[in-house]
Amino acid sequence: MGHMRGSLTAVLRLLGCGCIAVSVSACGLSQMPSIGDGGIFSGKKAEPSWTPIITEDSMITAARTNSDGPVEMAAAAGCPPLQVEGGQRYVTIYDSNRIGDASAVIHRAEITKTARECQATMGVVQVKYGLAGRVLLGPKGKPGAVTLSIVMQVLDKAKNKVKSETFNVSVNITTQNPISYFALVRDVAIPVRDGTTPQDYTVSFAFEKKGPGAA
Repeated sequence: MGHMRGSLTAVLRLLGCGCIAVSVSACGLSQMPSIGDGGIFSGKKAEPSWTPIITEDSMITAARTNSDGPVEMAAAAGCPPLQVEGGQRYVTIYDSNRIGDASAVIHRAEITKTARECQATMGVVQVKYGLAGRVLLGPKGKPGAVTLSIVMQVLDKAKNKVKSETFNVSVNITTQNPISYFALVRDVAIPVRDGTTPQDYTVSFAFEKKGPGAA
């Protein structure tokens, strides 16, 4: 009988040690940051992933409505505003530099849709923006490729230029379909200076009107 009691006591002790070991191990794991979570090796929590939803296809679809105005995006809250410079939403190319003569129009391009979304991290706001519009063949126009130049600028609150870039977009126009559509989707990283917010900056667009007959 004494031998059985001794064996039972030994088993209980062993189980007790096992439970204590499991408990200590569990406590240690619950307090240990995970490696992939931005734990002991990164020193901070990983930022949630950002999946932008603006695409050239979605902008072309919006442009085909043939209406003017921004494409509202849920992710646009807190983003720098977009603007198309006054008088720069359109560009018309005239034949033989006959500016103002409606019968001499080769083609006319218009920016009709804009969209934006952004993510701010560590003093920088990453903006994905989209532009879309249409090109109309004029009386002097011929079927083929049309190339348009668009200037993007980032301006601060005092209208100082922070960044600038020029992009080319091309569309094809046919006699059977004298209206064609274009879209441009790009990214720009804007440094947010101390004492300012992303909304203190503006992303501005304008057609580049160069060459004879451009107006």
